[in-house]
Amino acid sequence: MIKIKGIKRGKTIELSEEINIPDGQEVDIQIEVIQQMSMEEKLEKMKEFLDSLTDEDREEWRKMNDFLEKERRLHREIAQKVFELM
Repeated sequence: MIKIKGIKRGKTIELSEEINIPDGQEVDIQIEVIQQMSMEEKLEKMKEFLDSLTDEDREEWRKMNDFLEKERRLHREIAQKVFELM
């Protein structure tokens, strides 16, 4: 048995990842509705998470954020140069 998330769109369920089942294969589906959180609930969960971090965790988080920001800037610069060459 495989457990995977998906999003319903009309009569289709779009899976969150590729699964190794041939197209056309009949399957049984058990559906569990996941309730969406409000923006206030999401912010509260984020606050709880951030409050639970140690100083060491916060430093790792900052380093990761700095790295991702540098990567984002680099990719933006590359995309701009490619666009200018067109």
